[in-house]
Amino acid sequence: MEKNIYAISYKLRKELYHRILSITGIILLFFVIVSLFMTFIIFPVVNRSDSMAPDIPSGSCEFVTPLLKTPGRGDVILMLNYRNSQESLLKRIAKNAALFVSLRKWHPFEETPSSGTRPVIRRVVGLPGDTIYIDRYVVFVKPENQSHFLTEFEVTESKYNAKILVPPAGWDTDFGAKSSIEPVTLGPDEYFVLGDDRLSSSDSRIWGPVNKSEIIGKVLMLYFPFSKFKLF
Repeated sequence: MEKNIYAISYKLRKELYHRILSITGIILLFFVIVSLFMTFIIFPVVNRSDSMAPDIPSGSCEFVTPLLKTPGRGDVILMLNYRNSQESLLKRIAKNAALFVSLRKWHPFEETPSSGTRPVIRRVVGLPGDTIYIDRYVVFVKPENQSHFLTEFEVTESKYNAKILVPPAGWDTDFGAKSSIEPVTLGPDEYFVLGDDRLSSSDSRIWGPVNKSEIIGKVLMLYFPFSKFKLF
């Protein structure tokens, strides 16, 4: 009766177990390296709203780096949604652990597109120390230590398209995203963010200034759809 060779040879069994452990270790090491890279270096996100149209349409995919959390004027950032920006430290730790283990595929705590709690993409138009006001959707900025206001496009070197349409007759300009706001001066570590679709975006006109601690990272690139490829 023919016997299993591994049942006879201790040396061969030992080599087999060592090979299995080595392969398992390599797989686990690869998983950890990829997870660390996608947690601390760069990771993809899917934009699921029209708030940043036309430059960043709904359904587009972007790369974000958490290494850059001090944005410049005109930069596009990924930030905590205002609905969960005040969540507890324990909840944030659990969420980050889930994102790490799942390669950022599992968003716990009911974070779904329909719940309105996923992180959002917005554009920085005001930096700490700036004074900002909005008049009929036109943004005016007075940088710190300067004496006069300029439009958002005059104070930034970034090139982008803001969707500012003339509201129809009878449109209530106080409904939804405000068309005008009184001057507000940003404190240390505060940023004023807006969606590029100024008629419908939920942004600092509603939430107020965003703290640096609420910024997840800077958007580097839109890579899908390919026809919309763009570096930020």
